[in-house]
Amino acid sequence: MMALDTLKTLDLTKCEVIADGKSKTIYKIDEETGFMVYKPHLRSVTYNREEMIPGTDLYRMYATIGILNTLEDSNIPTHLKYSKIIKVNGIYGILVKLTKPVPIEWICRYYAAGSIVRLFPGYVVEGQKFKRPLHKYDIKIDVSKTGGVDDPTMNESYIIGLDLLSKEEFDEADLLLSSIGSRINFLFQKADIRLIDMKMEFGKCDGKMILIDEISQDCIRANDVKTGRTLTKDAFRQMKSDEEILKVYKEFLDRLYPNYESFVYVLD
Repeated sequence: MMALDTLKTLDLTKCEVIADGKSKTIYKIDEETGFMVYKPHLRSVTYNREEMIPGTDLYRMYATIGILNTLEDSNIPTHLKYSKIIKVNGIYGILVKLTKPVPIEWICRYYAAGSIVRLFPGYVVEGQKFKRPLHKYDIKIDVSKTGGVDDPTMNESYIIGLDLLSKEEFDEADLLLSSIGSRINFLFQKADIRLIDMKMEFGKCDGKMILIDEISQDCIRANDVKTGRTLTKDAFRQMKSDEEILKVYKEFLDRLYPNYESFVYVLD
């Protein structure tokens, strides 16, 4: 692990950009380390809404660092290299391991909501609890390249047959999907939060599959146990105001990690 003090002179304008998406940028710090910076971007293709909402980026970062540390404490491998958010030269970011990302979104569903209700009428009812979690695999392709289809769904046969993963790698990632979901379910239950579904990404590091990217309000669908009120990105899909969305994202954090502001290590 690098000495954190060496980051005091970090100039991101001189760092190689490893990845630059709508919601995050990853800068190369050295051959093994990236600095992941969040953007306040929210998008819903289904509801035709796309905005920049300042503040959501930091709330997502707080949630991610908290959940990744919780998973690491349960011996679930992630790309986290340091247990706190780094604030350096006024910029917040997370130090992560550089990996070879798998271009698939892995989705685990516990209750029926969103697209599964729309796509399978007569088979699925809103709010239905599944007897066992449902796993779904969407390949990451920009909607402009697929004729309007956002992240087309694949199956195990496609993923292995197209050489995206070997059978062993697929099984390893699918087992991680279940383990992560179980651990987060346990975490949420203690905070009176119901986990509806979640999506995540994996990468290859030292020959193993590990959790990468973020686990935050943007990639989790979760509600208050008693009222059913959303505590995550559904507030954006429901056309709530920017102020209401920020309030929801903060409540999610307050329930899980009341001391979340202590997650920052300041190098300024």
